Amino acid sequence: MTQDSVWKHHPLEVMYRANELGRLVEHLGAEERDGVWRHGTTIAIPVLLSLAVEIGLKAWHRIEGNEPPFTHDLLELFDGLGENTRRRLEDKMPEVPSNMPGYPAYPGIRTALRQNRDVFTDWRYAHEHDALIAETGVLKTALKAIVDEFIDEMPSENRLKG
Repeated sequence: MTQDSVWKHHPLEVMYRANELGRLVEHLGAEERDGVWRHGTTIAIPVLLSLAVEIGLKAWHRIEGNEPPFTHDLLELFDGLGENTRRRLEDKMPEVPSNMPGYPAYPGIRTALRQNRDVFTDWRYAHEHDALIAETGVLKTALKAIVDEFIDEMPSENRLKG
């Protein structure tokens, strides 16, 4: 079986890969907190995390029987999913409202993906930007929702934390 056929015909395997990238990000984050690889993880964490989310969303497209869009834009990938899948993911990571309209206390999955829609592209070329922001906390929560809703039978020790 070729690498291409795994991506096209085995969305569960693809989702496991997205989960493993998320676990790698958790490991890098722990090292960063411990003062190891400070400069390297600053770029690696957002890039790997957004790649994991992208792969996870593309696995959802495959499970729906669709060809995923050829894009790194996380919001475009999310919006291209079927209504039932979007609703399931929104239920898994709902928006928490606040007293200020338009500014949730905690963003739902769609808002998190909108805020981080171009992280993979932008952070790979960080040297071309004056400043970049990646909301890695909500992106990690979005990845957890994407993976957990897809893989019900994954053992808890293999799941993303949080």
